[in-house]
Order: sequence, then structure tokens, then C-alpha cells
Amino acid sequence: MESPSMLAPTTNVVSASSSLPFVHRYYVLLKAHYFLFFSAFGILYPILNITLRGRGLSTTEISYANLIIPFLVFFTNPLLGFVADHSRRYLLTFNCIIIIITCLYSILFILPTIKSNYIQATIVYDNQLGHVLDFCASEEVATKCSSRSECGCSYTSLCQTTNSPFNFTFTMSSKDTRQPKKSSIDTSEFSTCGVQYRVPVDKFIHNYTSHLYSNIDNTSLLVVCEITCSITHFCHGTRQSQQALYILLYALLFIVGTNLLSIGITIGASIGFATLPRPDIFGEQRVWGTIGFGLSAFAASRIYAHYKTEYVYIIMFSITTIICICVTSFIRIQPHKRRRKKTNDNIQNNEQEIDDISVNNITIETKNKDASQFKVAALIPLLKKIDVIVFLSLTFIWGMSYAALDPYLYLYIDEIAPCQSHVIVGWMSMISASAEVIALFLASRMLRLLGMNTASIIILIAFAIRFAGYYFIRRPYFLLIMETMHYFNFGILYVLIAQKADSIAPPGLAGTLQGVVYGVSFGLGRGIGLIASSIIYTRLQSRLLFLQNSQRNLLN
Repeated sequence: MESPSMLAPTTNVVSASSSLPFVHRYYVLLKAHYFLFFSAFGILYPILNITLRGRGLSTTEISYANLIIPFLVFFTNPLLGFVADHSRRYLLTFNCIIIIITCLYSILFILPTIKSNYIQATIVYDNQLGHVLDFCASEEVATKCSSRSECGCSYTSLCQTTNSPFNFTFTMSSKDTRQPKKSSIDTSEFSTCGVQYRVPVDKFIHNYTSHLYSNIDNTSLLVVCEITCSITHFCHGTRQSQQALYILLYALLFIVGTNLLSIGITIGASIGFATLPRPDIFGEQRVWGTIGFGLSAFAASRIYAHYKTEYVYIIMFSITTIICICVTSFIRIQPHKRRRKKTNDNIQNNEQEIDDISVNNITIETKNKDASQFKVAALIPLLKKIDVIVFLSLTFIWGMSYAALDPYLYLYIDEIAPCQSHVIVGWMSMISASAEVIALFLASRMLRLLGMNTASIIILIAFAIRFAGYYFIRRPYFLLIMETMHYFNFGILYVLIAQKADSIAPPGLAGTLQGVVYGVSFGLGRGIGLIASSIIYTRLQSRLLFLQNSQRNLLN
């Protein structure tokens, strides 16, 4: 369906395009542009939050960083789009954005990890548990390293007595090692270090029993220990001084880079419409971006599984963005659209020569400009229509659902399958992208067959099934089945929003209304959803987030 806001074809385009080279006639460069840009997106974006966690940021800190992004997108996306529209320098704007993104993410990957002090502990005797390691640390200490034992993570205690130093490795579990907070420990200390642990260690120190008692009177000695993990940032005490600066720097680079990625998607769409003679063939070019996203995310996960280093992602991302910049630079804007600007310049020159005509033309142009400024007011009466209110409410609810998927689904995968999280995320990206590609090809037929109201209900049901699967399925690889719901949750949803906004918009305001709708969904809705999701995920059990979202979509 051709939107009034989109660039309409002209009679000159057909004859001009027939004489173009093969590369420009079939828009090979535009297809390559979308393929490369979304390939770069798929390589890095799915693992960014996992990377931040690996660098020492807590789940709460990551949640706050993600919370800012949708509201920032809501305000900056239209602003930069406005700059590109009025300057008509889409290619230059896009390339500058990609260069900045590459620099920001490169800095993020070379920053040092957040440094923390070792966990201080003592070995004491407990009448029920025997000798125990007594220490205070964060709640994540009992789960992060123990869940990664298959990845080679282990706990080590470096102890010192008056006799001699000794060390031993041990295991711990969140079930039987974490004890309720004792009142003898100061409240301020608890707020700093976390919860109290008493870990039985008799079976680990049987070779060092003599170190625990005095050789003279056989009394117990004070044993002071430092607890470490083989993967350093999984076990840490209080953070060292001046680490807050690095935390803020990580958050700033992540927020600005991700915001610019979102803007890049919008500018990329503008490049497509400025290049193509007809807006209805835009989807045929854009689908290559989805294909690139899925393939690159899967390929990056497999390469990471081989080399076992996160630098694989930033190297692949940088190479892909450099190639994307080169390809984008050679994209040709349609000649008739360039001539349109030149024609306007010629008209202005002629107006300077004929004063009377100039005055009349300026008067007409001023009236048209004033009229165009007030055309936006035509959107206000739409808010009084029930069907429009229902439509905007649904887009808001869908946006809230996306808040649970990104970033909390990836963080949840990293918790239940920490050794395979990168590989699983790669598979999830490829399956969801494949479902999205199929949906983009079939969406128009499906919407004509079912109607938009029935399709909206199916989308809600698909969200409910997807979140219920995340809650009830406990085997990580079985969660991949739920990614097929992306067919409805993005592919059909994306086309439905565009067509519905186009059908209800006043003449000439389809693009404006689509921007408002996408802002309500992926900006405001996702932002509010992130606030609720962060509270549920960090304060309650993480799986409850998916159950709550499943119930909300069913009730709506």
C-alpha cells in the first residue's frame, strides 16, 4: 500500500531506470546496505548486556542503563531524522552515525573490567555445620560461579594463620550456604556487602586441620581468608575506589551507542525511500536486513564458541560497519529527486528577476508553509475515535512486552545456561529472523484474509504463548521453539502498525502518524515496560517477569 507521505513514482523514472547499470537497476547496493548494517546489528547487539554483566556491572545497573534508552530514542530519533530530511544528506548522516557507533563500542570493549576487593572471610567452628567460611557478599556470589562450573569456574580460599598460609578450593550452593542476616552485623555493612554466608568446609580442609589449632594449647586460631573465583568478576567484595567512573563510562557508551543504532535504522529507511522510485518495493530491499541479522548473529556465536573471547564480536562488528560505510557511499539517490531540488533553486533565481511574480510566489509559499504547519493539528481529532484509542493502547501494550524480551530474556538465558548463553542467543536470533522474513512476505495476505482486529488478537495470544514458554520451559535449548512466535510478534505486528496508521491518517500525514505510533510502542510503551520489568526482575524471581507478561497479554 502506498503511503501519502512516501515518495511517489514519476513517469520519468521508468525510462531512466531502464538505462541504469545492473547494480543500480536492481538496487544491489541498497540490498547490500541493509544486509551489512543489520548484520553488524545482529553481531553485537544481542550480547551487549551479557558483555556488560561480564565486565562487572550488576543486573540493577544494567537495568537502569536500558531504562534510559527508549525515552532517549523517543526524543532524539525524530530530531536527527528532521536534520537528515532538511539537509538531504542521508548517506553522509548515516555514515557519520555508523563511524561514531563503531568508535563508542570499540572503547566499551577495551575498557578494563570493574575492579573489586577480595571477599574477606574467617573460618569459625559451628556446632551444627562444623568448620565454616563466614563472610558477607552479594547474593550473586553463590550463583554466578557455581552455575559456571562447567565453564571452569571454581571458588578458592586463600587463608592465613599464625602458623602458616594455606589455600583450598571449595563449592557452594545458594540453597544451603546462604543464611539469614544476623543482627550482630551492622546494617550499613550489610547494605554494602550483601548477605551473610556460612559455607561448610570440613571436607575441603581435612589436609589442613593442623593449621586451625595452636600447637601449644590446641586452641582454635583466628583464620583470615580471601575468597576468589577463577573467573574474577564473578566473585567480588566491595568495589575499589574510583570504579564508579568506569561504571558510568560503560553505561554512557552503551546508552549513546544503542541510541545511535536505533537512529541508524530510521535514517536507513529514509535512504531506501529516497533511492527507490516506488515505496511499495521498499520491503523487498529491507528484508535483506533481517536475513543479514539472523545469519550474522548465528555466525558470530559459532566463531565465539571456537575462540572463546568477546573481542570476536567487536572485530566482526567493526569489519562489517567499514564495508557498510563503503557500500552506502556508492548508493545513488533517484535522479528525479535531485532534479526536484535543482528545479526549486532555478525557480528562486527566476523569481529574483521578476519582482511582481516573486512577491506573489513568496506570498503563496508562505501561506502553504503556514498551512503545512497546522496540518499536524488534524491528528488531534483522531484521539477522540474509539478505534484509534484501542489501536494506540494495543501498540503501547506491545511495546511493554518488548521490554521483557530485550534485555531481560538474554540476561535470563545467561543465568540458566551461562556456559552456552552466547550460542543459544545466536540460535534465537537466527530463528526469530527467519520467522520475521517469512512474515514480511506473507503479512499483507494474512491481514487481508483475517482482518486487522483478528490479527491483533492473534498477536496478543502469540505474546502470551511466548512468555508462558519462557516461564514453564526449563531446558534452555527448548526455549528456541518459542522464537517462532516472532512471526506474529514482530513480522505481522510491524506491517499491521504501518498499514493501520496509513489507513486512519489524514491526507499527507501518514508518515507523521506512523512516527507517533512507533514512538508510542517502541519508545513510550517499552520505556514504561522497562520500569516495571526492572522491578520484577531485580526484586523478585526473574522467571516471574515472563509469567506476568503472559497473563497481561491474555487479559488484554
